[in-house]
Amino acid sequence: MRADNPKRKRPLLTSRSISRDLTFSLVVIVMIIATALGGFIYWQQSQEMWATAEKKGEDTISSVAEILAVPIWNLDYDNARLIGSVYTHDDMVQGIRIYGSRNEVVFAHEKFSGTPADFSQVRPIVFEGRTIGRAEIDFTLEREKKRLDEQMFVSIIIIVVSISVILAITGLLLRVFLNKPLMVLQSGIARVAKGDFSYDFGEVYHAELLEIAKRFRRMSIEIEGRENKLQTMNKTLQEAEEKYRSIFENAIEGIFQATPDGVLRRANPAMARIFGYDSLDEFLSNVRSLSSRIMVNPDHMQGFFDRVRDQGEVKRFEAEYYRRDGKTIWGSLNARAIHDERGNFVFVDGILEDITDRKKAEQDLADLNRHLEQLVRERTEDLVNKARELEEANQRLRELDEMKSAFLSSVSHELRTPLTSILGFAKLLNKEFTRNFLPLVSPEGALARKGKRIRENLAIISHEGERLTRLINDVLDLNKIESGSMGWRDEELDMNEVIEVAASSVSGMFAQTTLELRTEIQPGLPHIVADRDRMQQVLINLLNNASKFTEKGSVTLRAFPRFSQLRVEVVDTGTGIHPEDQSQIFEKFHQTHTDDTMVNKPKGTGLGLTICREIIEHYGGRIWVESEVGVGSTFIFTLPAMQ
Repeated sequence: MRADNPKRKRPLLTSRSISRDLTFSLVVIVMIIATALGGFIYWQQSQEMWATAEKKGEDTISSVAEILAVPIWNLDYDNARLIGSVYTHDDMVQGIRIYGSRNEVVFAHEKFSGTPADFSQVRPIVFEGRTIGRAEIDFTLEREKKRLDEQMFVSIIIIVVSISVILAITGLLLRVFLNKPLMVLQSGIARVAKGDFSYDFGEVYHAELLEIAKRFRRMSIEIEGRENKLQTMNKTLQEAEEKYRSIFENAIEGIFQATPDGVLRRANPAMARIFGYDSLDEFLSNVRSLSSRIMVNPDHMQGFFDRVRDQGEVKRFEAEYYRRDGKTIWGSLNARAIHDERGNFVFVDGILEDITDRKKAEQDLADLNRHLEQLVRERTEDLVNKARELEEANQRLRELDEMKSAFLSSVSHELRTPLTSILGFAKLLNKEFTRNFLPLVSPEGALARKGKRIRENLAIISHEGERLTRLINDVLDLNKIESGSMGWRDEELDMNEVIEVAASSVSGMFAQTTLELRTEIQPGLPHIVADRDRMQQVLINLLNNASKFTEKGSVTLRAFPRFSQLRVEVVDTGTGIHPEDQSQIFEKFHQTHTDDTMVNKPKGTGLGLTICREIIEHYGGRIWVESEVGVGSTFIFTLPAMQ
């Protein structure tokens, strides 16, 4: 890890106690339940109080109206007032008013309690079927409400006391059943962290904590195994280092390390032998730089170091060198650049091979070739022999083409089986990984990030495998068409139906984008004789290409008869095609140039349009493109109508 990485801050509340959290959660739950229960009881008792009060008020007003009927009829208002005053002593009655037949006030009494009445009742006074007055009573529930509030206060006191008791009991139970086992786990983890992998958490007995202890024990065993593996790897590395040192010292080729300026830092004894020195120390003391007097042409060595700096490595760089005795030799250099952790070019590691004998053999071979070429020119056969040779070569090419077709077909079929397994196992691995591994890790931990990266890599495998499958299918189709082995299932086709089915097939793809798929299909299109599946393949391929290279706007599928032919157009509002690409767009493996807005678009196989052209031309049709950069493209094909 780099030293300049910022230290991650610990999240807030990381030092909270589990027992406190559980206790607090339990208290909150109990308070919520108690509050809800108390509120429900309070509401229920309030409803009962109101129902009882309304019934009592109804009975009271009915009784008053019935009793007052005779005194009001006889105009005995004193007796009526006496009856009204009796009801004023009722705690529920806040005010009473008695009216005569002419709406005059016979009796009125109000209790000034400072609060308005809760409800009122009005009842006409009827005598022998005639209304002779009315009675009005205002009722108050102040006493009942006070009694109900006192009951709720007592209930709240009981709830508070209950919560306190629950809190005390819960704290005690958590201390006994949670804190002590957790302390045991903490102690065991600390021992494992110090390297004691033999601790088995024997003092933990609860099922949940025991499962945690078992998993941590398995993890500690795995860590111990990895530590042992690392020790083994370290030993293997030391052995490899010794082996490398032996190879370095005993190699036939010269091995060296130099600075970017060519100054030698290290070399093996073979370097000294190649340049004619008796010892390595003598060589290093006399030859301090590869660009010094040992080079026949020092400028070539400067070019070599420039190429190493720019390209990162150089292979088979051949140049002439001076030996200690003044003779020249040829050497072949293979070197690569070594960078430090900041990316700076610091060293050149290289191997020098003495190729003097090979160069001499190459020169001899070149002289021999020149001599043979002269003999060939002198002994050239006449034109008849040349024609025969050309015919034989042409026949050979045809045989090679047939071999190529057979090879492509065989290889494509052989690739399908392992590719299907790769795709299936990639999807299965992704499913099993998501179901069995991800739930075991923390959502914010390093393992979660690694798990996410593994899922992304598996998705890339599936995506690229599917793209390779499409490529294989396209190669097989094109190979069958070119070799004449394609099985054409020709029939009379209703092109209105075929085109509508193709548009429906790609409607789901367009629904996932902002593009609009429009269809302008003239009714009663002429019938054609063709393979239904191949016609669908052409239409879907053209619509897929239009969707792929169109960022916004629409794609229009248009079909109409013209000059005893069926004409189909696929029009898009995409980026368009450059003129230099339009003449080659139907060639195999050709990819069009796109602007910067389309760099993230998925690349196709480069065979789709080639297959479309072969299918259309097989049925005597023609296909071409009309495009303007920045405006869009129109792919058009025509097919002869059935006579």
